[in-house]
Amino acid sequence: MSKIEHIIALKTGITDFDTSINIIKSYFCFNYKIKVIGNKSLRIGLGMLILGAAISCILPTDLSFLRTGANYTVHLMFGTLALGLIFLILQEKQLLFTSFIACAILCIHLKNSSNNVLQLPTKTVAEVLKIGQLNIANTQDHIFETIASIKQENADVLSLQEVTPDMAMLLKSELAEAYPYKIIVHRKEDFLGLGIFSKIPFSDVDTFYVEDVPNLSVDLKCGQKDIAVISSYVYPELSSGDSPEVLAQFEGIESFIQSKTCPVITVGDYNQLQFSNYLKDFKRLSLLNDSRRFQFFDNPTDHIFFSSHFDCVQFQTISNRYTNHLGISGSYQLNMATANAQE
Repeated sequence: MSKIEHIIALKTGITDFDTSINIIKSYFCFNYKIKVIGNKSLRIGLGMLILGAAISCILPTDLSFLRTGANYTVHLMFGTLALGLIFLILQEKQLLFTSFIACAILCIHLKNSSNNVLQLPTKTVAEVLKIGQLNIANTQDHIFETIASIKQENADVLSLQEVTPDMAMLLKSELAEAYPYKIIVHRKEDFLGLGIFSKIPFSDVDTFYVEDVPNLSVDLKCGQKDIAVISSYVYPELSSGDSPEVLAQFEGIESFIQSKTCPVITVGDYNQLQFSNYLKDFKRLSLLNDSRRFQFFDNPTDHIFFSSHFDCVQFQTISNRYTNHLGISGSYQLNMATANAQE
């Protein structure tokens, strides 16, 4: 008998080591349950808190702290899962089911916040339009590598964010052959801008400002159909005081999209996670679909959304040897309903 077994035998009068360990575990679990969650009111309150936290991530709200809290939906989902396992050990059936129900609700919400088709639509004979999106603010030290990645990606239309005036001149020069059609606008505040580069001629170009931030919209042909591609940059919400400005930017972009009568693809760096309340409301009010499937361990803030006229047949992350997330690209084609209506 080891020293530990001998001590346990002296204290408990039980010589079988496994039996004594099980008794000790049962004793501590029982006492922990009695002391912490033995009170019925406390159990009810804890259950309501768990469900309330989950529901607050789903329901639309104008409260800035709840909007910000929705950014932690994934953390809350894993937290409710962990709580469910703890309540399983403590044999708290009601709290166990409450935690797992909250976890399931959040899982469904996260799935519905993304492109939730099980399999992307198959490419047809219809023309496919490839859209690329890059924020090049952090690529200045290796800009020529970024330009090489852009050329290799070979998108039909390219949206670039946070372009300095010097960078704009370089990009126009280096991409002149691949992208003969281009438009770049800069913010007055810091002279950072955004641009759209295209292989397809523009039939119309529009610049609209929201909160003094420029947004670009170009009309071009996809097959025989006129479509609009909108490029935007939304300031990050660094504190609750930024919430009104961020909300105003999204509402301004929504209003412009709602004024368009043609199929729309909107792309940009929105500085919001995929499941944020801002993007959830933005997609709902603008009648847009998400291109990206949900990713647990990657939280990008750049997105491509598209109207119901399109099918997204491919979506991927652009990377190079310097970064795993240089940007994103998606391929789109007009769906059968739109094509038949056009005929």
